[in-house]
Amino acid sequence: MPTRRSQGMLGLIRSHKKTAANLSRDVLMKINPVPQTVARLRMNGTRGEVVEDLRMPAVMITPGRLSVEDGAILHLHGGAYVSGGLLQCRAIASPICGAAGVRTLTFSYRLAPRHPYPAQLEDAMRAYRFLLDVGYLPEKIALVGESAGGNLALALALKIRASGRPMPAAIALLSPWVDLAQTGKSYAELADADATLDAEDLMKSAVAFAGSPARLRDPDISPAYADFTGFPPTLIHCGTNEILLSDSEMLEHAMLKCGVKASLFRWAGMCHVFQAFGFEESKASNRQIGLFLRNALLNAGRESS
Repeated sequence: MPTRRSQGMLGLIRSHKKTAANLSRDVLMKINPVPQTVARLRMNGTRGEVVEDLRMPAVMITPGRLSVEDGAILHLHGGAYVSGGLLQCRAIASPICGAAGVRTLTFSYRLAPRHPYPAQLEDAMRAYRFLLDVGYLPEKIALVGESAGGNLALALALKIRASGRPMPAAIALLSPWVDLAQTGKSYAELADADATLDAEDLMKSAVAFAGSPARLRDPDISPAYADFTGFPPTLIHCGTNEILLSDSEMLEHAMLKCGVKASLFRWAGMCHVFQAFGFEESKASNRQIGLFLRNALLNAGRESS
């Protein structure tokens, strides 16, 4: 069960759901300081450095204590593909970077509706290739994404597999948005319990991203419908009070069916991407995700030696 403090904060957010959602989407997620300002921020003991070579806003985050010298995390941000920027990237990625003890590349990709699919995937592939170009081996790279970033992490892995390249070492997903057609029961059953998300708003974003409602079940748009054969170990964290709960459950089932070592952790009473809210549960989830990523990258190193 959530702590009393978490319950109180979630109740407050839920009681002002529309206002909070509008504030987040229209203000907080659109604050866009220059990359140099974002890089200078000190978060969770990490430091940042602007990555100029990517030709899009990007920062390499270095943890205060480095546990995997030759490993890297590629972080892909959320925002329903229509919002989000580098400040949000830094805020979400830094706790995971610090917990994992692994350098983390995060970047701000092009957004719908001005840039529908596949612009985001093209940007993600460019970031991934950058890591390869600077010397990281595929088996020493892990992917992390929250919400739409979870969708993008899976789409990127599918693209990597289709190209014939070796797969990343691991994937960690925070409340992934992977069934844009909204076929799961939680979209209706948890509509009142969800403190932050609205299904109708999400559908508008989904169509803006996909370009057409007819595409919402395509595996490249909704990875929950994909074949995950050959995917690396995958960790999924979600809250039990978010309308995307069915997405995580659908994804875990599809991955296990394909022989993937996938694990889903449901956090009681938590909302969508609760890791960003500073709850005790947020800190615990970030620690678990960081440990998973660190171990995956360390084990990849031992296996290749």
